[in-house]
Amino acid sequence: MEKEVYQKIGKKLQELRKQRGLTQEQVARHLGITQNQLSYYETGAREIDIGTLQRLARLYGCDYNYLLEDNETLNEQIIINFRADEISDEDLDIIAFVNEFVMNLDIMYKMSEEIKNE
Repeated sequence: MEKEVYQKIGKKLQELRKQRGLTQEQVARHLGITQNQLSYYETGAREIDIGTLQRLARLYGCDYNYLLEDNETLNEQIIINFRADEISDEDLDIIAFVNEFVMNLDIMYKMSEEIKNE
């Protein structure tokens, strides 16, 4: 992919992280990478693999395809807000799990509706 593509992906990653109120340090720890590596992803300075992209989308509660598309509008997303001063690493694991669960549930619901309408 071209550098411009990585910059677009990085911009979306940064926006999603900030919308969720997470720091680069928290997200990097969740991914098992350095804060510098995450910073490179967010600026588009480094190539990001699909596995990491999927894990970030899961954490942020969006479809990873949104990160790859030119579309700047995020149609569907899951936002979980916490009223806590600190979010632990375990909390981030739970957030990612819940996001994925809800997104899969939504997909199953839509498929069920399509079958009913046939």
